Amino acid sequence: MLETPATAASPLRNPKKRFQAKHGSQRAFPGGFTLIELLVVIAIIAILASMLLPALSKAKERAKAATCMNNMKQIGLAGTMYAQDNGDTYFHLGGGSLPNDGQWFANPRSTVLLAANNGYAYWAIGYYDYYNKNRNIFGCPAAKRTDEWWDDGARPHWDWDFWRNSTIAMCQYLLTRSPYANVDPDEPGSVKKTSSYKIPTKMIFAQDGAEQKMEGPDDSIGLFPGKSQILTQWIGQPPYGGLSSLYGGYRWDYEWYRHSRGNQTIWVDGHVSRIKFTGLGVGIDYRHYTGATPKNPIAD
Repeated sequence: MLETPATAASPLRNPKKRFQAKHGSQRAFPGGFTLIELLVVIAIIAILASMLLPALSKAKERAKAATCMNNMKQIGLAGTMYAQDNGDTYFHLGGGSLPNDGQWFANPRSTVLLAANNGYAYWAIGYYDYYNKNRNIFGCPAAKRTDEWWDDGARPHWDWDFWRNSTIAMCQYLLTRSPYANVDPDEPGSVKKTSSYKIPTKMIFAQDGAEQKMEGPDDSIGLFPGKSQILTQWIGQPPYGGLSSLYGGYRWDYEWYRHSRGNQTIWVDGHVSRIKFTGLGVGIDYRHYTGATPKNPIAD
């Protein structure tokens, strides 16, 4: 039988082609990757991702800081407008006293705003009509915890969401005379007016912080006379103690330095700036909280 071109090309007549017809070619898809090539590509992607993640993390932190700063500018403006309408004085409960708690509502189930003079009220309620009633601007996007009052046995441990919008702190000495007035005779008297601070650009109105009302020596980043460390009420002497022990050893200094180890602060004149962390034993000049002339003013 003569072999025609068609039968010569048939896989039944060609052992090699007969094998390929049964088992497939060595590479089923001429444009595909081998296992080694795939592993190389995956390794390259992993390397690039590891290089990009730190940059993405920094970008995220910068975005949070920018949001916080914009919110703080609104808070500072609210404080200025309130003072203009109320005899050049910030909101207080009488005699310069500030609210001491951090609650907007009586409990997580309530939708009724507390009265500004309620014992559990957050100080920001006193300015409620001056920031378009937007509570969210008091929730720093970089905050992870705030004072949830676990040291008060009368209250249950409510979820973080209940406290989320109480992350901006104010110092009592913004409005009342501090115990250190005899050291600094130029400290304004009570009740302090916005025009009485010696250098408004160096006087703190409010700032990043866990405690909603700071009393000064032990719960602020100011290093006060006779103290060798800041925030001792909250962190004790590292390793972490103080109120930190009630929260599983949480590093509360983070909440005063939320933004890449920086504290964002609203000053009495309305501008906002970042105070860099310089050490727990250094802090900042306490006079930034009292209205006296700082001897070591923070650089702008």
